[in-house]
Amino acid sequence: MFEDAISISQNVQMYLVSILRLSAAGQPVPLSKLAEVLDVSPVSVNQMCHKLHDDGLAEYVPYKGVTITPEGSRLASHILRKHRLWEVFLVENLHMGLQQAHDSACQLEHATADEVIERLAQFLSHPSVNPEGDPIPDATGALQLAPTHSLAEMDIGQRGQYLRCNAGEACRDFLAAQGLRPGTEFRILATAADSLLLESNGRTVTLSVPLASAVQVTVAGTPGGATGAATDQAAPQPPKGRQ
Repeated sequence: MFEDAISISQNVQMYLVSILRLSAAGQPVPLSKLAEVLDVSPVSVNQMCHKLHDDGLAEYVPYKGVTITPEGSRLASHILRKHRLWEVFLVENLHMGLQQAHDSACQLEHATADEVIERLAQFLSHPSVNPEGDPIPDATGALQLAPTHSLAEMDIGQRGQYLRCNAGEACRDFLAAQGLRPGTEFRILATAADSLLLESNGRTVTLSVPLASAVQVTVAGTPGGATGAATDQAAPQPPKGRQ
């Protein structure tokens, strides 16, 4: 279905995915920002953006930046799907760290056929987000960008999906030990001035409000919740500031 994504060069694929990731509400991506992210010279970025424009994959406007076209977005989303599915596999099954998984996925995304990636998605039970909570495009290339909220803002009875924790590694490890990983669904059971109780995957977890405030989620209606049992382990307090 998307074999044309493999036929274009890895360099073009890299640019398309980077433009897609940096795009915000259809605003042009400054070439200086693209050069910084890709760690290449402004001259190289300028030349590639002209090529992408000529090929119909991006629109380049001098002094404003570059935006991705529908065709460019279709190709970039397909590549991004491969990348993020490989990240899930490498972290969950080979227990790689996030950076190592990302670097390896950058290589694998360019060499994986469509049939293989769909079998990989099936093996992983079709995850909706990667290990950092970023959405995975579906098999058609559609990228669902649901609004995110702080877990601390949720009310009793609401359901949601855990995306990421902006606190330190100790807090992320604690949440993972409680079964809360990117993509995990949950339901709010109770709230108090200093804590909240949620239910997920057959267990209940109590989180402090400072920790819950550092957790980003989507609320049901974007994806929805889960049910559970119990744990009494106390959560560590997140460090001040974001990491």
